[in-house]
Amino acid sequence: MSLLVDTHAHIDLPDFDADREVVMQRAFVAGVGGIVAIGFNPERWRSTRELADHYPHVRRAVGLHPNNATMWSDDLRAALREELASDDVVAVGEIGLDFFRDHASRDVQRRCFTEQLKLAMEASLPIVIHQRSAEAEVLEILRPFAPVSGVLHCFGGDTQFAGECLRLGLYLGVGGVFTYPKSDEVRRAVTNAPLERILLETDSPYLAPQGQRGKRNEPANVRLVAERLAEERSVALSTIAEVTTSNATTLFGGRLERALNQLPGSDE
Repeated sequence: MSLLVDTHAHIDLPDFDADREVVMQRAFVAGVGGIVAIGFNPERWRSTRELADHYPHVRRAVGLHPNNATMWSDDLRAALREELASDDVVAVGEIGLDFFRDHASRDVQRRCFTEQLKLAMEASLPIVIHQRSAEAEVLEILRPFAPVSGVLHCFGGDTQFAGECLRLGLYLGVGGVFTYPKSDEVRRAVTNAPLERILLETDSPYLAPQGQRGKRNEPANVRLVAERLAEERSVALSTIAEVTTSNATTLFGGRLERALNQLPGSDE
C-alpha cells in the first residue's frame, strides 16, 4: 500500500515528550511516510524546527493561530517571513478565524488572517486554515485571494460549505471528526467531494478517531481515518492512500515529496 501522510499534527507538544520515539515508530508501522507538524506560534516554530531537524520525514507549517492573534505585530510579521524561507517549511498555518473561543477580538483575528494570507502569496506557499464558528467570515476573507492554494483543516461542515471551499481551490482536511457517530453531514460532504481534493490528518494529540476517543491521538491513527474513508467511498484502502498522498505532495510540493523518501527502506 502507498504511504499515508498525516498533514496536520502537533507532535512537538509536551504530550509526546515521554514517548515520542515510540509514537513515531508506531506511525511508521501504520504506513505513515510523512508528517506535517504545525507550528502555530513563535514558540512552536522553534519546537517544530527541532522536530524536523531530528526526523527527516517531518515537514512544517508555520503561522499564527487565531487564538494567538493579539501577538501579531510588524516584528512578528518580519520573523514569520524569515521563518517561511526555511527549507523544511511547506505551508503557512495554521491561520484563520476562531469565533468560538474569542481569545482575540474578531477584528484582530481578521487582520492577522489577512496579513498572513498576503505573506503566503508572497512566499508562494499554501495555507492551512483553522476555522471555528466562522465559516461565512473565512470564505469572505478568502474570496479576493481566489484561487486559494491551501487546506481547510479539520473539515466539519456540510455539503454546501464543502462546495464553497472547493470552488475557492481548497482541499478538505479529513480527520477524526469524520469518524464520529454524529458526523453524518460531514461524511456526506466528504464522500461527495472529489477524492482528488481530500487530505488526511490527525490533529494529534487532539480529536482521536472513533474507537480511540478519550485517548491521546497520534499520527498512526491517520490509518483509521483512511480506513473509514475507504469504507464510506466503497474503494480500496490502497486507493485512498495513493490518492491522498498524491494530493498532499501536489499541495505541499517537492519538500514534502522528498520527505516521503527518508524512511528506512526508501530509495534514497
